[in-house]
Amino acid sequence: MILRNAETNDISAISALFLRCWKGSYANVLGQDVRDRMTEEASIELWSNALGANPERDTILGFEGDVLVGFFRIGPDKNDPTRGHLFSLYVDPELAGRGFGAKLLQCALASMRAKGFIEMTLWVFEENNAARSLYEKFGFSPTGENKITPEWNTPEIEMLNSDITL
Repeated sequence: MILRNAETNDISAISALFLRCWKGSYANVLGQDVRDRMTEEASIELWSNALGANPERDTILGFEGDVLVGFFRIGPDKNDPTRGHLFSLYVDPELAGRGFGAKLLQCALASMRAKGFIEMTLWVFEENNAARSLYEKFGFSPTGENKITPEWNTPEIEMLNSDITL
């Protein structure tokens, strides 16, 4: 897998992959109304804002050949800047099950270690069993914290890997 930092001219590809995940991968996680509100325009706006804000966060794209297979976004945890945080990790649903999520997560952990972080947090939809299973395989466990983001109206849980140096 070839990795590179996302650039503003990648917005279209990022938002398209994100939208495929939102509509397909989250079919059993998010309500239909929430998925319907995530239009192409909303996805482009979301990722344009994400790439344009907060220079401490990195969005890394993963390619197989010329095909964008997935991406992740990392940076300091906004609630505890001594910890790293995985803000997002998406794999094209048409390519799921081929190990790309694991490769991207390995790269995210390595990137955070290289920045000097020892711990890493993330939030995941409570019902996203595939993602939770992946995170657990990489040493993440629930912290007991949960939330419901009003826009998504779906329970999320916080997970923590307390030693990403392993």
